Order: sequence, then structure tokens, then C-alpha cells
Amino acid sequence: MLENLKELLQKYSRYWYVLLLSLILSFLAAYLYLESTSPVYKISSTLLMQDDKKGDGELKGTAFSDLNMFRTDRKVDNEIEVLRSKDLIGQVLKKLTLEIAYFQKRGLREVELYGKNLPVEVKLLGISASGYTKTPAITPIDENTFLLEEKNEKRILPFGKVVQQAGYRILINKGLAYGGNKQRISLKFKNLKLLAEYYSLAGLTIQPIVKDANTITVSLTDNVPQRGVDILTLLIETYNQENVVKKNTIAVNTIHFIDNRLKYLNRDLSVVEEDVENYKQNNMVSDVGMEAQINLSKSGEYSQLLAATNVQLSVLTSLEKYMQNDNINLVPSSLNINNNTLNELTSKFNTLQQERTRMLRTSEEGNPLVQNLTAQLLSLKANIRENLQNIKKGLTIERNNLQAMSSKFNSKIRSVPAVERGILERSREQSVKAGLYKYLLQKREETTLSLSGTLPTSQIVDKPAYNSKPVSPKKQLVYLFAGFIGCFAPIAFLYGKSLFNNKITDLKEIESYTGVPVLGVINHLKRNEPAVIEHNSRSTISELFRYIRSNLNFMNSGLPNQVLLVTSCMKSEGKTFFSINLGLTLSSVNKKVILLEFDLREPQLLQKMHLHSKVGITDYLLNDDLDIDELLIQSRKYKDLVLVDCGPLPENPAELMMHPKVGQLIEKLKDRFDYIIIDTAPVGQVADAFSLSPYTDVSIYLVRYNYTNKLQLNILKDILYYKKLTNPMVVFNDTKLETVNAYGYGGYGLELSKNY
Repeated sequence: MLENLKELLQKYSRYWYVLLLSLILSFLAAYLYLESTSPVYKISSTLLMQDDKKGDGELKGTAFSDLNMFRTDRKVDNEIEVLRSKDLIGQVLKKLTLEIAYFQKRGLREVELYGKNLPVEVKLLGISASGYTKTPAITPIDENTFLLEEKNEKRILPFGKVVQQAGYRILINKGLAYGGNKQRISLKFKNLKLLAEYYSLAGLTIQPIVKDANTITVSLTDNVPQRGVDILTLLIETYNQENVVKKNTIAVNTIHFIDNRLKYLNRDLSVVEEDVENYKQNNMVSDVGMEAQINLSKSGEYSQLLAATNVQLSVLTSLEKYMQNDNINLVPSSLNINNNTLNELTSKFNTLQQERTRMLRTSEEGNPLVQNLTAQLLSLKANIRENLQNIKKGLTIERNNLQAMSSKFNSKIRSVPAVERGILERSREQSVKAGLYKYLLQKREETTLSLSGTLPTSQIVDKPAYNSKPVSPKKQLVYLFAGFIGCFAPIAFLYGKSLFNNKITDLKEIESYTGVPVLGVINHLKRNEPAVIEHNSRSTISELFRYIRSNLNFMNSGLPNQVLLVTSCMKSEGKTFFSINLGLTLSSVNKKVILLEFDLREPQLLQKMHLHSKVGITDYLLNDDLDIDELLIQSRKYKDLVLVDCGPLPENPAELMMHPKVGQLIEKLKDRFDYIIIDTAPVGQVADAFSLSPYTDVSIYLVRYNYTNKLQLNILKDILYYKKLTNPMVVFNDTKLETVNAYGYGGYGLELSKNY
């Protein structure tokens, strides 16, 4: 992991100037963004809502709060929806006259003006749908006039005059900040309906501080903090006022309802009371209970008198029967008959009878005195009988009267329940209506009192205020993001470029995919650098060829490396350039080197060496009389470097490459030269090099940086797998200087010693 990270850092570190430029541009863009963007502030307020979970609703504490039938359910969630209602927000925006926004250019930023900072105040009198797209501009000129601009039209107008334009009609007056600000002011018309919809759906945030709590936070963001404070303040005030008005409306409607009911109840109560009065008059009662007590008492008295009268009549009847015989015995006198005459007659009769009885003790009945007393007694007895009859008649009449009176009072007593029920029925209705009348009077007074003390639904805990630090843009975050983009963007671009690049740009791609050993790396030639290295040159490319010269012996593990075949996948990958410079490098250590131009299709070897030849390999293969010495061309600068041209281009180079004299030519040259370098055609296009493979010791396969296609590595992989070339090795050609540093000096030799 650390090795991969190190490699990645090493790979991208060579583009440090791109990273630095990207960081500078990112921070510059961040600075311009901060300078051109108006800061947005958060304005918030905390409210304590009256949450009613019992269901009393808005009638809690009012006239009919004791009646469950009038209860409504009001919760904090419902009040939150009321607070963010578009109608309520629309009223607030209209009161604050936010249908016009004022902007003024200050530096890179377009600043919005509001309230006390307005040089002019514009009143919107009318606007059409097309008017919302217009952006007029006002520039104060002096105390009385201003310049109105719209597109290409300019007009100088006085303050206080109605301006009629296409799509809108406005009235322009001087503002509170007119004297100190006479710069150009741009106007934008806003649709309050759409603005209220924005605040309702997204602009206004209302949420409880904690779940199921009665305390909520109302907040919004605005680039003009004072405007946000005004919106929240007026929103809460309007919300509370509507609640108060709603409650007062309920109270007024309740009073109106009670007054109507009292009017009907007053009439109904009069009718019921009149009915009770008539009923009592018809039944001649005032107080049923007292009348019943009196009648019961009278009935008892008459019953006692009647019983006494009946007793006296019974005594009289008995006495009358006793007095029917003719005897003159004593008459009973203690019979409780209240009659003085009868009592006197009885007393006199008993006195005379006692006197006669005394006289009979001494005299005979025939004694005149006795007879006189007898006659008197008989007369008195007759009087007593007559008196008894008279008394009896009187008692009979008295008894009849007493019976009549007793029957009358008994009848009244028996009629009491019916009368009482009738009175109760009428009194009940009277009591109900009287109680309801009293209840409504009481509730009317309570409702009247509630009008003077109506409290709003919400209580402000924290007044609307804004944070001193803007919520956006946040400088630290913007610069941090700019730094991240400045670092990430170039790396991402380079990585994406390499990811989508189908060309080979990394030596490790060759090693990991094909497994072919890497002989060396050749850097890209500069414009003023010669294509053919000098004998004692100390340039980078000459040193790299010296590395390759050293690696030839090291990597071949002591095997003969006299015949070197140079090929590639496609043309223009530097085969001839490599062959020439490798030959020069080998010859510089007193080695005899010969270069064979076996590219029988597009030869370039002698052309780049600025040499000419009349005969070549094709002549040697087709002419048996031609000697090898006639083919050899001595290099002008390097005495140990000899070249052989390909000769005339044949019509059948593939078949000619398989001529038996090819092997004979190479075998004869091996006896005379230390190294034989064969420059051949690319194997990705023709198979000429495969015909020469049996005669070679080492096959050098060139891959050009950012030129060879990655798909063409399959050819090299196939060559290694099927051993189509002898001892293949790769040379990475035309690489960047950074790649040379990574794989050449200071590191390349160590890597080779570890891997091979």
C-alpha cells in the first residue's frame, strides 16, 4: 500500500506546477466568488405554543368551556401549519411592501437595499404578467428629479409622479437615504403569491426544539438580515392578531347567540309563569303543602266531632229505648249529653223518684201524695222523651253537617297529589327555563369580560434576531473546498486522462501485463539534441544507452548475445534510431559492431546515417557471385561500426527472408564482428522478424511512450508465450524525463538486480 502511494505521489509530483497553478486559480475563484456573492444570514425566533391535548381548543376559558359538545382539538403541529400558511405569509409580505426589490452595484457584488437604506421608495400601483420580467433602473439627479432607464429608453422625471410603462405602473418618491446615495438603483418586481409560496414550502423553517414539545423555532434565511427580522416579527404579530380576532369573533357571536336565546326564553318564561298562576287560581291553592296540612287537620277535627256526635246519638237512642217503658225507675244522668234541659229534667225526675221511693216506705201507692208524685214523674218522663227526640233531631242535623264537612276536607286531601303533580309539572318547566335564563345571563357576562382580556395563542420566548455570522457563503468552507478542488482537479484530470488513454505511458504496464524483462528506458530527444550520440557524450540519452549496454550482459546470464534483433509492434517506434545508437554505444568500448538493414519494406538505416550503398542484402541473397565485403559500409565517424544496406526492395520480402543464405550471412558475420544488430520490420504488421529469430541470441522489442497502443501488448505477450522470438527484452522508448529518473538513474539498476 505504501509502495503504491509512493509511486502515485512520485508519478504526479512531476506535475507540481500544474497543481500550484490549479491551487492559485481555485483560491482566486473562491475569492471572486466571496466578493461577488451576497452573504445570507439566518434569522430565528422561539415561540411557546399553547398545546391543548384535552381538546378544549379555542373555547378553553370562554363562555361554553364547560360544554364538551363545543370542544375542538388544537395541537402544536396544527399551529405550525397555520404559521406557514401561504395566506398568512402573503399578508405579511404585502404589509412590508416586498413586491419591489432594490439593488445597487458595489464592487463585484450587487447589494440589495432595504428599509432605511433606500434612496428612493417605489410604490407598485399595477402590474401585468409581462411586467415581472422588466428591470428598470433609477438614478437620482437632484432633489426633484431622477433618471429612469429601461433597456434603451431613458427619461428624466420628477419625484411623486406616477410612471406608466409597458407592463407596470409605479409611483417613485424619495427615500430615507436619499441625500447620501445617488448611485444607480436597479429594480426587480416580485410576485408576492410566488414569494409566499416559496416561504411556505422552503424558505420558512418551523420545527419543535425537542420532539413533542410546546416550544418551536421559526427561522428563515435572507441576504438582508433586517428584512428577515421584520418578516418574522410581523408574521408572529399577524398570527397572534388573527388568533385574538378569531377568539373575539367567537365571543361576539356567543353574546349575539345568548341575546337571541334570552329574548326567546323571556317570552317562554312569561307563558309558563302565567300558566302556573292560572292553574293555582283554578284549583284555589297558593301553597300545596300548607293547604294539605290545613285540610288534613280540619279533616281530623271534623272526624273527632263526628265521632262524638255519633256517640251522643247512640246514647240518646239507648236512653230513648230505656224511656219507652212505663216504669218510673231512675234515669241515667251521666251520659255526656250536653243539654241543660235534659239534664235538669233528668235531675228533677230522679229527685222526685227518690222522694216517691222514700214515701212508699212509709205510705201506700194510693196515698195522694204518692199518686201526685207518680203523676209528676210520668209527666216529667213524657217531657224527657220529647226532649230526647228534639236533641236527637239536632244531633242528627249536626252529624250530617259534620259528615259533609269531613267529606269535603277528605276530598281536598285526596285531590292534593293531582294538584301537586300539575303544579310540579308546570313548576319544573318554569324552573328549567328560569335556570337556563340565569345560566345564559351569567355566560353573557363572562363572555363580555373575556373580550377585554383575550390572550394570543403563542408567547415569544426569543424575539426575532439574526446571527452575526452568515450561514452562506462560509469563507473557511469555501477556501477549504477551493483547496480541495485545486488539489483534486488536476490529479483527477491526469488520472482520467491516463485512464482513458489507450497508449502506453507507464513501464509497469508492460512488466505486469506481459512479463517480458525490461532492458532499458530511452528518454525523449530535445529539439537541439542530435539523433545520433557522440562518442564521448555525457548526455542523458547516451548514459541510458550505456545502461542498456551493461544490462545486455547482466540480463542474459552469460549466454551469447552476439546477434541482436531489433523490432517493434508498429512503425515509427524508433527501431532504426535504437539500432544506430546501440551500435555506436557498443563500438565505443572497442567492440566490432555491424548493423544489418533487414527491413526490406521501408529501410531507413543508411538514410539516417547519411550513407549510400549500391548493393545490399537482397543483392547478396539473389546473386551468388557477390561477396560479403562488397556489402560492408564503414561508418565515417566510428571505425568499429559497419553497416549493411538492404539493397533494392524485393517484391517478396517475406519469402526472401527465409532464404538459406540469410543464415550463412549471419554465421560468416559472427566470425568477423563482436555484435550483429539486425534492424527488422515491425512484427505487428509483418512476420519478417520471426523468420530471423532462429539466428539471433537476443530480441529487443521497442515500445514507444504514449504512442504504442495498449492492445498491442497482446502481441508481445503472445511472442513470449509461444517463444516466437529468442530471449525477448523490452526497451521503453521516447519517455519523459521523469520516467527516465524513475527507472534509470538511482533506481533502475537496483530494480533489475532484484527482478532478474
